Amino acid sequence: MPRAVRVLTSCLAVAALAACTSSGGSDDAATPTLAPAPAGISASLAPAETPDCLPAGTATVTTGSAEDPTLVSFTGGGTKGVLLAPQNQGDACQWADELARLAGEGYLVASFGWSADGEESFLAAVDVLRSLGATGIALVGASKGGTYAAAFADELAPVAVVALGPPAVFDGQDAQSASSSYDGPLLVIASTDDSSVGVDSSEAVSRADDPSTFLELSGSAHGVALLESEHRDQVQQAIDDTIAAGFAA
Repeated sequence: MPRAVRVLTSCLAVAALAACTSSGGSDDAATPTLAPAPAGISASLAPAETPDCLPAGTATVTTGSAEDPTLVSFTGGGTKGVLLAPQNQGDACQWADELARLAGEGYLVASFGWSADGEESFLAAVDVLRSLGATGIALVGASKGGTYAAAFADELAPVAVVALGPPAVFDGQDAQSASSSYDGPLLVIASTDDSSVGVDSSEAVSRADDPSTFLELSGSAHGVALLESEHRDQVQQAIDDTIAAGFAA
């Protein structure tokens, strides 16, 4: 049974929340699930409502300031962690299908929503995975999330990095391979006609001396939209292969 499923067994007894809730009914009436934080979670984290868009068995915690917290949702189990970083102003719902799919492949998978401090949010999500028992983490991101995944590879030493349509620089974060000493498995995927981020900008995140680190696909799909395009199967397989290579190293 996935670890996140096991923690969805009781509700947090706090004054502001009188009882357990579950999703159901119309969108207007639906109430997200609230789960207690599992053992091992830092005391600085608090259980939070899990959006209905996320797969069954997903738990959520908050970290950061009360005024602008970061919500981190996770599912799956084991010691092989995968962080799915969303696009600018996005959240874990962008990665709902991949959360379920990768958890089904045996990974401990997390995603999050950006706060005003992108660096704080990204690093907090990594910390949640580590507190849950991840001994290695693959960083997968779309657009802004891909930029952060590549930009922080030096600092975080992930087992692998996958970036979908990343700008070479965003929020002051430099994801260009020329600026990085990270030498682990890396894959950048971009669309030829992406109007949000030019393909040349994304290509700069890949390694100029290693063509295998860049996959250019036809069409205009940007970021997570690549997983809804005609290339979906190819993109998912490429993600799987890169993550697997990282954990096999």
